Amino acid sequence: MESPSASDERRTKHSPVLTLPTEMVAEIFVHFLPVYPLCPPLVGLESPALLTQICHPWREIALATPVLWRAISLSFDRNSSFEHQVSSFEHQVEISDSWLGRSRSLPLSIRVDAPTIPISPFFARIIPHRQRWEYLHIRCGVATFALELVAIGGPMPLLRCLDLSLAHATPDLVVVFKDTPLLNTALLNYYAAMLTLPWAQLTSLTLNTVSAYACFPVLRSACNLVHCDLFVARNYVDSQAPSVTLPRLTSLVFNVPNIDNFGLGGVLILPALRDLTTVDRIRNFVPIPTLTAFIARAGCTKLEEVCVADTSVVSEEQYRAAFPSIRAFTFIGR
Repeated sequence: MESPSASDERRTKHSPVLTLPTEMVAEIFVHFLPVYPLCPPLVGLESPALLTQICHPWREIALATPVLWRAISLSFDRNSSFEHQVSSFEHQVEISDSWLGRSRSLPLSIRVDAPTIPISPFFARIIPHRQRWEYLHIRCGVATFALELVAIGGPMPLLRCLDLSLAHATPDLVVVFKDTPLLNTALLNYYAAMLTLPWAQLTSLTLNTVSAYACFPVLRSACNLVHCDLFVARNYVDSQAPSVTLPRLTSLVFNVPNIDNFGLGGVLILPALRDLTTVDRIRNFVPIPTLTAFIARAGCTKLEEVCVADTSVVSEEQYRAAFPSIRAFTFIGR
């Protein structure tokens, strides 16, 4: 039987690629992966683990290249049984544990989407590496996970992006993300109000399925936003709520049930806004008087581009005639 070393020597004679310098091979391997912070699958043809199965030299190079193992994603087949999802999850946790070791001291991109199963075993593995977290994306449908977030503690000096979607949690629960000097992007759902973040640091904020009432305290604190994406589930706003000024906001995506019944235009002051996307989910179009009032009350004197959800109820010519200073109109649904 041929020994592994003899087999590798034979491959080298017939495969010039195996004679390339180690550094060059490692660089080729890096380009095999999605661009960081995107995560490759843990297994399969697009996983860096495949590179360890070609030949012994490639295995040694792959295992000695930490950058191949720094983006970790756990995924699930939502159509499979709960038991199969749990079994798959346990297997993926073991694989991810080896990736954490191979990535050495590099910053990490972590992604897990678990709508139905607890992720405690995985979270327990990554908490000791919190000082390496750079991109953290967690979608968890188990309510008790919020309690685990409370127990994180300690600094996260490299964290730049936090994408966190939680299930129902105790109303008075407070989760503090402290010592995150680089955090500038947050994507949060309805339970954003239970988080304590360095809001004034953020330049990009997405609030998904929030009530208008719940989003205002967050927006008041996030005073340095450049981009904001709001998907509002319920419109109610206290008519006595003080105005919120976002002096640096240049881009807003504004998705609401009914714009006329929403007080946001009257209490949000957006003097630097240049790019506006607005969706009225009930009517599927934005009346010109409504858009006029929104722009006027928000003080959008620098607006250049507007995208509206409109299924041909109002013509493009009508929009352009009503807003001659706006350089570009585009439409969702046409």
